[in-house]
Amino acid sequence: MSTNKDSNIKTEFGLKFDAKDIGRHITKLRMQQKMTRYRLALCSGIRESVLMQTEKGAREPRLNTVLKIIAGLDLTIADFFSRFNSK
Repeated sequence: MSTNKDSNIKTEFGLKFDAKDIGRHITKLRMQQKMTRYRLALCSGIRESVLMQTEKGAREPRLNTVLKIIAGLDLTIADFFSRFNSK
C-alpha cells in the first residue's frame, strides 16, 4: 500500500511508476517465465537479496539494477515498459 507521501511524490514529479509498481511488475514477469528469484538474480548478475527488496518495493532500484533485471528476463527495455502499460 502506497503512503500519502509516495502518492504526493508521484503526483508532484509526474512519475508514472513507483518502486512498488516496478517491483510488482518484475515479480509478474518473473512468474510468467517460471523463474525463481534465485535464477533471475543469477541471470541478472545481482544478489538475490537485492532482487527480493526490489520486488517488494522496499528499496528504490537503481537504473543499473533495473537494466540488469530486464536483461536477466531476456527482455528489451521497450518490451519491459510496454508490458508494464498493459497490466
